[in-house]
Amino acid sequence: MALKRSNEAIHKEHGVPSLQDGSKNGIRKARTARSQYCFFLSFFFVFVSCNEPSSQKNIGSQIAETNGINNFSKVEMLEFIFNVQRDTAKPSSRHWQWFPQTNEVVFITDSNTTKFKRNDTTTKELRKLNGQFTNDEYWLIYPFHLSWDKGFELLDSGVKTAPISGKSLRKITTKYNKKDGFTPGDMYDLYVDEDKCIQEWAYHKGGAAEPSLLTTWENYKDYNGLKLAQEHKSKDGKYHLWFTGIQIKE
Repeated sequence: MALKRSNEAIHKEHGVPSLQDGSKNGIRKARTARSQYCFFLSFFFVFVSCNEPSSQKNIGSQIAETNGINNFSKVEMLEFIFNVQRDTAKPSSRHWQWFPQTNEVVFITDSNTTKFKRNDTTTKELRKLNGQFTNDEYWLIYPFHLSWDKGFELLDSGVKTAPISGKSLRKITTKYNKKDGFTPGDMYDLYVDEDKCIQEWAYHKGGAAEPSLLTTWENYKDYNGLKLAQEHKSKDGKYHLWFTGIQIKE
């Protein structure tokens, strides 16, 4: 059973003189101690508030959740074919199978299959394969990386005019540090609708002021609770990236 204690007892426990000591010296000590105590509390609350997650940080998690990141833990295998065409050149493709729970990746060609561990860069070939796979899966599931990735700053610029559609969309910028990943220092401007879905993005290679590439995010489809944009196009139509053969096994 809790015992009620007097203010006098509480003050003594915390080393704070009581105002019940009627002497001038006692009152002076009490006021000084209480001022120090209040300063400490003020500092504590400022410290706590500065370490609470801000709404700017939360927007990344909101985008990831909108696209189904909470369902990704069920995925045993994600298969997809990455296709890209630049201008009038012949399209190129890469076929992947990813097993997230074992962190294994399979690269499939017409004549061969190569199995490797994600982020294994012990050889030149493995570094190249990991770099290609990272590039391709970023185009497919980048929204999840807003929750997974470390080493980037996130800036919410509010509603801006999107560069391709001209629509009013929320601009979110992610700027990566210059130490981590296969392409350090990269920056992405994401243009997000009210449903927290990316509609366009601008890629700034190495954090350059001018974007290296601007494309849409379109043709969204739900795959076992994962909301994936299957197609990306530049404004002039000369750059076209799309996914085929998407399969998810749980």
